[in-house]
Amino acid sequence: MRRVKVLINFLQFTIAVRIIFYRSVIANLLGNVNFLEPTVSLDEATTAVDALEVATVAAQDGSHINIALRNDAEKVADEVFRKLANFVDDNSMGDETKIISSGFSPSNQPSPIFKAILSVVNALHSGCVKLITIKGFNTHAYIWRYRLATVNGVESPWIYLTTTTQTSYEVAGLVPGIEYEFQVAGVTPEGVTEYCQPVRKLVV
Repeated sequence: MRRVKVLINFLQFTIAVRIIFYRSVIANLLGNVNFLEPTVSLDEATTAVDALEVATVAAQDGSHINIALRNDAEKVADEVFRKLANFVDDNSMGDETKIISSGFSPSNQPSPIFKAILSVVNALHSGCVKLITIKGFNTHAYIWRYRLATVNGVESPWIYLTTTTQTSYEVAGLVPGIEYEFQVAGVTPEGVTEYCQPVRKLVV
């Protein structure tokens, strides 16, 4: 039987999702009796993630220097967590439970069949709605998006809202009297799940 190993496909995640995933791994390794002396200290890992997050925010201005700095910070953080993944792989000896306890994902874990469920309710203020989903299995983050409601078969493009670790998100700045559609997808170690069925809501 093939030995269970640590998946490193987290490198395929977007930077925003990787930051969330990396912080989750740090939290799971902190005080974990199975992995007491990692080859890379958790302080060093935290510093790398913090630097990546700061550089990612700065790079939003589109300047070449800030984008280059973000790319450098990305390489550093990815290398740190690649080393941590290898450390967990070596020390878990193929024990699936130990691997899961680290925050990483084991190679033989089936991809979760997670179809997000979304509800949309009015928020306190006009032009605002609250999006609520359920916690998915091994789901680290949630990707939210919206568009104008489909009319007569004409579909508007989806607009990315944000990625969160919380199972709810409040959308502001919508136009009262207009109907919108909303979707959410989950982010797991195996990748991004399918988006849920669009939920329509008339904004008040």
